[in-house]
Amino acid sequence: MAKLDVFEQQVNETDIEEVLDKSSDEEPADNGSNQSTEEDEVLKAVLNLSDKIDQMNRLFTQKIQHTAHEEKIVDQMHTELQRYKDDLYAQLIRPILLDLIEIRDSIKRVSSSYATKPAEEHFVPLKTFRDYSYDIQDVLEKNQITIFDGKEGDEFNPLKQRAIKKLTTPVKELHGKIADSLSSGYDYMGKTISPERVAVYIYQKPNITEGENNHG
Repeated sequence: MAKLDVFEQQVNETDIEEVLDKSSDEEPADNGSNQSTEEDEVLKAVLNLSDKIDQMNRLFTQKIQHTAHEEKIVDQMHTELQRYKDDLYAQLIRPILLDLIEIRDSIKRVSSSYATKPAEEHFVPLKTFRDYSYDIQDVLEKNQITIFDGKEGDEFNPLKQRAIKKLTTPVKELHGKIADSLSSGYDYMGKTISPERVAVYIYQKPNITEGENNHG
């Protein structure tokens, strides 16, 4: 009986040692597995982050290329618009320049003609000189310029006229009205581009002398 107890004790001790040995062998295996899983997750996160960075880089590059393309288009449009404006301006101004050239050539022809005459005939007749103003007026009117002149007694219009001279008048009703037109005014498509220069009446109460009062 004592021998059986000793044998059971030995068996139990042997079993305990085997269990401990198995436990010690299994624990490192579990730690290794956990560590491997964590490394896989970290690697996966790094790869995912790397993919996102690559996507951002591609988007950024596309954005830069798109912006550069837009700027190029804007520059081209600006260049084309400027060229169009220059061409349009040339088309508008060319007829005016040609008319002015014609007037200048006419003045030179008349001058040359009078230069061949005797000195006492060098004076240009008033009618010939005045006709040049009509030639220029034709040029202006062909280009939608309207010429206007006020008359004595007309109401002064500060939007279309500029008073550069004042004349006193004893007539109260003429106060602030036009006394004389000193130079024409010019409208372009209904808008005044050069106001008419005028003289304006300013009312001044007449001085009555003592002799006149006594006479009255």
